[in-house]
Amino acid sequence: MPRIRTAGVIATTSLLALTLSGCSVVSAFEPHVQSEIFDTAKDMKAAGTAAFGSPGFVPDDATIIRVDYDRQDGSAILTYTSPTLLKPDTCKEIVAVPKPTIQDSWWPVDGLPAQANGCPGGWSAFAIGQQVWAAKAPAK
Repeated sequence: MPRIRTAGVIATTSLLALTLSGCSVVSAFEPHVQSEIFDTAKDMKAAGTAAFGSPGFVPDDATIIRVDYDRQDGSAILTYTSPTLLKPDTCKEIVAVPKPTIQDSWWPVDGLPAQANGCPGGWSAFAIGQQVWAAKAPAK
């Protein structure tokens, strides 16, 4: 008889622990990285950029703008095509090429330049040809 009670107590305790931790388990699997694609810079500005921080360095002629952003820590990656590359007079300092915490198949892994441009809002941007990639580090 004592074994049956012990087994019942263990089963009940396990079920209670699982139920209480269920919220944690669900939030661990809930995606917190969102993705957006905009046809033009005008479309991106019209949609608003508050969720991933204003990339004010994106020129008006930018097209096919892709962004992935983490709703929890504020980090983001972005890419677009533009003959202008960066909006004039916005990214004035030279920084290391970013190593983003968010990964996506479109982020380059080879042929990276030696340096990037530091841009307003915590973004670091670099270009390869007419394609620009930028990353924003997690908020501290």
